[in-house]
Amino acid sequence: MRQFYRFFMIVTLLFTSIYAQAQGLKGSVKDSKTGQGIPGVSISVQGRTTGTVSDGNGNYVLKLQAGTYTIKVSAVGYQVVTESVQIDANGISKNFSLVESISSLEEVVVTGTRSEGRTKIDTPVPVDVIPLSQVTNNVGQVDINQILTFVAPSFQSSRQAISDGTDHVDPAQLRGLGPDQVLVLVNGKRRHQSSLVNVNGTVNRGTVGTDMNAIPATAVDKIEILRDGAAAQYGSDAIAGVINIVLKKQTGLSGNLSAGEYVTSYAKNYAVNFSNGLPKDVSVQDGFTGQLGLNYGIKLGDKGFLNITGEYVSRGRTNRTGTYTGQVYPAVTGQTDDQIIASKGLTRDAFDMRIGNSEVKGGGIVVNGALPINDNLEAYVFGGYNNKKGNAAGFYRYPNGVPAAVRTGVFALYPNGFLPEITSDVTDLSIAAGVRGKIAKNWNFDLSNVYGKNIFDYGVQNSINYSQVGSVSTPQTSFDAGGNTFSQNTTNFDMSRKYGDILEGLNVAFGAEYRVDQFGTRAGEEASYKNYNTSLGVAAGAQVFPGFLPSNAGTHSRSNVGVYTDLELDVTKKWVVSGALRLENYSDFGSTGLKYKVATRYKLLDKLALRGAVSTGFRAPSLQQQYYSKTNTLFQTINGVQTPVESGTFPNSSQPAKIFGIPELKAESSQSYSIGATAELGKLEVTVDAYQIDIKDRIILTNNFTANGNATIAAQLAQAGATTVNFFTNAIDTRSRGVEAVVAYATRLPQGHSLKFTLAGAFIDNEVIKGSDGKPVIKATTTLIETGQLGNYFNREDQSRIEVASPKSKITGTVNYKFGKFGAMLRAVRFGEVVYLDPTMLSSANFVANAFNNNNKETLDQTFAPKITTDLTLNYQVAKGINLAVGANNIFDVYQDIHTHSGNMSAGRFVYSRRVQQFGFNGRYVFARLNFNF
Repeated sequence: MRQFYRFFMIVTLLFTSIYAQAQGLKGSVKDSKTGQGIPGVSISVQGRTTGTVSDGNGNYVLKLQAGTYTIKVSAVGYQVVTESVQIDANGISKNFSLVESISSLEEVVVTGTRSEGRTKIDTPVPVDVIPLSQVTNNVGQVDINQILTFVAPSFQSSRQAISDGTDHVDPAQLRGLGPDQVLVLVNGKRRHQSSLVNVNGTVNRGTVGTDMNAIPATAVDKIEILRDGAAAQYGSDAIAGVINIVLKKQTGLSGNLSAGEYVTSYAKNYAVNFSNGLPKDVSVQDGFTGQLGLNYGIKLGDKGFLNITGEYVSRGRTNRTGTYTGQVYPAVTGQTDDQIIASKGLTRDAFDMRIGNSEVKGGGIVVNGALPINDNLEAYVFGGYNNKKGNAAGFYRYPNGVPAAVRTGVFALYPNGFLPEITSDVTDLSIAAGVRGKIAKNWNFDLSNVYGKNIFDYGVQNSINYSQVGSVSTPQTSFDAGGNTFSQNTTNFDMSRKYGDILEGLNVAFGAEYRVDQFGTRAGEEASYKNYNTSLGVAAGAQVFPGFLPSNAGTHSRSNVGVYTDLELDVTKKWVVSGALRLENYSDFGSTGLKYKVATRYKLLDKLALRGAVSTGFRAPSLQQQYYSKTNTLFQTINGVQTPVESGTFPNSSQPAKIFGIPELKAESSQSYSIGATAELGKLEVTVDAYQIDIKDRIILTNNFTANGNATIAAQLAQAGATTVNFFTNAIDTRSRGVEAVVAYATRLPQGHSLKFTLAGAFIDNEVIKGSDGKPVIKATTTLIETGQLGNYFNREDQSRIEVASPKSKITGTVNYKFGKFGAMLRAVRFGEVVYLDPTMLSSANFVANAFNNNNKETLDQTFAPKITTDLTLNYQVAKGINLAVGANNIFDVYQDIHTHSGNMSAGRFVYSRRVQQFGFNGRYVFARLNFNF
């Protein structure tokens, strides 16, 4: 690291020349209709790195020497203006008036191209532009994942419940693929992943994602979503596409203050009152969420800027638990369970679980800045710090379920049982710094270093370690359970040049990247995992989440080097061809092989274009998947006796992995194809794109393996300290196909009215590759097949998580209306059906023969019908720069289907499925929001 910073300073000094006193260009940028200044407008010099942004009043200053320049003025939601400007020795003033853009296809995008940026209609592959700084004015959602879920059809993120750490960090998908198969960038630079491994039975089980919610929405100007494979351009993870989060640059003060709450009714008493005619629904108000975000930008000199954002969010818990119908207290002769409950002055509501959003409180700060050193060189920096603390609950420990050996001691603390809680303390930090500019007049360069780190610490409270009862005088009720960390340091050097005299223009880019990843596990305190009295025959460790063992702890790292080249050629004014090659080598598993991408766009007419791409890609196994390790003591009934079982997730390099022949992880590889068209038909815009993504050696987390009666394996596992084990492994191949379409219409009506309509849809078909017998082709080891444990390797539920547990389609329709100071937004989102497939086949014990037989479906299987949620927001400009919005998300209080089989309801507790979700199950959310921009 020290050597890099020395090199960084040397390069900075080499490229810094004597600052030339220069005259400049100054003026203002205003809205052509309202006459008000527009903040955050980009004013740049084409062909140079020189540029600035307008302040809160729309004013700007751009320092330039005397000469002729081509000035480009652009802002999200406005038509781009390009003008030639002659600057004399005294400088000049130049005001710009921007017209609100009717066509979203005219928006300039930078993701997916290393040229100067192209409009959306000119890009060879589809790119969505989400102007987050404008979208947030009309929505109740306060975090990036939830905002994108209801805006971008190809993006999906549902909050999880009763899933340990995943309750606190929302996994997100693009095109129905895994969270780790989409690359996240910030200002065009790679963003580090979370240290959280999704190991519970949720959608995206076994994956590792990027916590985009650690970036305050208040700090974001826009988000660009590249919906195409881009590993050859950007490296690992970009199989499904790329999400580039662009931070604000504007000067002046802006921000927002919002508050909202769920006001809803749901079928809490569905199970207990199913057939007795009593009410099933209850009305609740919960999940109060408050957000305060402030953004302030200042100019640094004539052309630099520093933009700082601070945000705090307090999200309250929600609870959509059903009424528990099972046994609460140990049986007493002559009394029913309900009589015992009543005798204690309680009702069954006293034993509710918490099934819904976890409670999260926290905030962060983001900095984004740049300072030109001279006309050809600029230094920049951006980064942030975020901390959030969460609280989620597990399964209720009913008095009847407390082991008899420790009931007396446990009841002294918890006479009516207890609901253990998992707390989280998640810290996320990042810093990026670099210099960019020109070398030898014609070559652009960018030298940068990005460091990011995620720390996820677990706590347990309102709990107990059963084995402490009788062994210590006062058993603990709260525990430090340890945690995980992940850090990443990425150094990039990129160069590019535009050859204007080769056909209609050739952009040449190449570069190199050096990255170091590190993953670590910290053991919990002794009481969080220790078995203090093995003779009790109870599970060791804190109830709900035993801590990480010292044997789980450790730090692991790896490095990789990548080189790439990227060409983009305008063959004619109508025809663009681009191509990229990339090669990476990892210190732990070697080369990924040469990856490529070829894309093209051809304009049949000025407003009609065809586009397509072919590419290969890869995703390196994350360090989290390679080295995550956790061991728990569970109890199973064996021959009628409760027997302790050591169950753990082990690395592929461990002895248990060798016992079952599990190989070391290798990179996933992909082959992608896409074809599409864009058209502007007057005021109507249409884009349609189809794709296919084939992924080989996809990594999954297996289910638990046992010796299954094999004495030799049982002895080997005992020697390794385990009874059941699971692993990450390259198990399957998958194919993803889909069609994505966007139709947009915008018009200005008489007397100052304006109307925008957008209809966007994604239709997804993901499948596990199957053999001629219709069953998934599973890359299992001989040992697993011989011991009859193929069903523990990859089962029906695992298959459903890839194919049908997420919506196979999503359609979003949005209408925005404006008249003077008044505005309204109406949005409807249709979430397609999802399907739950039970992992077992009760109708047959022969899993291998019947587990994937579509003609022999399990009784617990359920298809959840499509649902439509409707959002309405009304806003009014109270004063210049101040806007007040009130509205409701899911205004008609729609829920997904109720469980139709009691076996999935867990004795009435889970009215709605936690295994498959379309849009969560929280109901109507009512909010008010105050936005200001000065």
